[in-house]
Amino acid sequence: MKSFSAKSSSTAIRVTLLAATTLLLTAPAISAQDRQPPSGAARPSPTGGSVPESARQPSIRERQLKIIEMERSAAKVRTPEEEKLALAQIAEDYEKIQVVNNKMMAATIPAAMPDYARVAEVTAEIKTRANRLKENLRLSKPDPRDPEKGPLYKKTEDAATLKANLLSLDGSIMGFVKSPIFTNPAVVDVEQAAKASRQLETIIEFSNLINKDAQKLKKLAEKTP
Repeated sequence: MKSFSAKSSSTAIRVTLLAATTLLLTAPAISAQDRQPPSGAARPSPTGGSVPESARQPSIRERQLKIIEMERSAAKVRTPEEEKLALAQIAEDYEKIQVVNNKMMAATIPAAMPDYARVAEVTAEIKTRANRLKENLRLSKPDPRDPEKGPLYKKTEDAATLKANLLSLDGSIMGFVKSPIFTNPAVVDVEQAAKASRQLETIIEFSNLINKDAQKLKKLAEKTP
């Protein structure tokens, strides 16, 4: 469950994230230039002929590249001060989202009767930090046509289903923070960025739904004699 180490210094995290963020913002554009043929060029076909560019359907990777390029072109350019603040917030949220999640999971999963108020409080914080990570990292939105999907949220009616959803949230958080965009920025590519984006969207969705369900279960528990 835990991937954050207390021995990791804030400086080390920020240096890693600076490298990751820099590569994240530049690698897709470089990949697009290196791997895309000149505009209008024909591509080889499986039978040995050539297929006009206009007749070929774009792959999922190419659609992702185009989406990323369009979103970054439309994104507001940050000033040096804004970029410094964004990197500091990324470092803080990257650490805290793990710390609060680990503490919540350690206290909630073994408990017969979870502290629903605490679960609601922590998931609200997780949602806030995940949204800020999304804004600061500027990851592209997941392509709805991408065949890879995240976990499904279970209808929460009791402590057991709440815990099941918390385990799914925990898995998405741990997968996100272990992403190569943080742990190995030298190999960041479009697929890894897209996967991290899907995981971040799941974190936002699940933390929001769990927060609402925890508040409902808290009210029901208070009414039960």
